[in-house]
Amino acid sequence: MSDHCVRSDERRRTFPPSYRLKRRRLIRSLFDRDREDVQTVATGCVRLLYRVVNRDALGHDVPLQVGFAPGPRAESGVQRNRVRRLLREVYRVHQYTLVDLFVCRPDALIVMMLFRGAPEQAEDGIERDLPRAMRQVAARFEEGDAT
Repeated sequence: MSDHCVRSDERRRTFPPSYRLKRRRLIRSLFDRDREDVQTVATGCVRLLYRVVNRDALGHDVPLQVGFAPGPRAESGVQRNRVRRLLREVYRVHQYTLVDLFVCRPDALIVMMLFRGAPEQAEDGIERDLPRAMRQVAARFEEGDAT
């Protein structure tokens, strides 16, 4: 676990590669319908699938890893890349909503952020709905429901 369990006021709004969810078995586990430890939050055009895992499973000593998926309605590569870029950008700005919850914990959070709307409405929808969905996930952990 990290040597520093401090929620710093000097917030770096970066998204380093170690925070990206890339391991196939972790991603697959989020979409396994038989698992009972996978939780979901749907807000507007955004759906978050998440679960708590052991930090050793991540391969990095990070509090969480995140993946992004544009959804089936983004048909062209241009649309998929734009939706993914918007998801990453909004997450990057609001990431400490979730990061702060797991900085001092021995386990980690894996999250898959899915866009479910029309690509034409991506910009407004993601900016409105993703921070709200992230706050709902954080509230579940603060209440102690999703541990």
